[in-house]
Amino acid sequence: MDNQQFPNNNNNNNQYQAPQYQQPQYQQAPQYQQPQYQQPYGQPPMNQPGKGLAIASLVCGIAACVFFWFGVSAFISLLAGIAGIILAVNAKKQGFVGGMLTAGLVLSIIGTVVGGIVFVACAVVIGSIGCAASSLPLYY
Repeated sequence: MDNQQFPNNNNNNNQYQAPQYQQPQYQQAPQYQQPQYQQPYGQPPMNQPGKGLAIASLVCGIAACVFFWFGVSAFISLLAGIAGIILAVNAKKQGFVGGMLTAGLVLSIIGTVVGGIVFVACAVVIGSIGCAASSLPLYY
């Protein structure tokens, strides 16, 4: 064998030599810093103008959509829907922009329209029943 091809092969020494291992070098773990938040812990959140009105609009819109299912309480749906629309418009005027405002406005409009239709339908049905009952002959 050629010594140039295998440099560790010594013809003079035919004994087996164990490979020399070194302990692996580990890198130090990276130091992570906590993210910097806008608000320090324990501080009240920043007030967004109109956010309270948007929340109230959403609550009124949900109430309007719930109450129109119960027929007679459709009048409450009308009132809650109108209040929700007014609150949403005022929140928009104060500069609040967000999904909560849009959801409150849409639910209030749906509750007002459907509540008005159900209220008128209930009034017509009750009036029809009253007319039909008054035209019946009375037997004593």
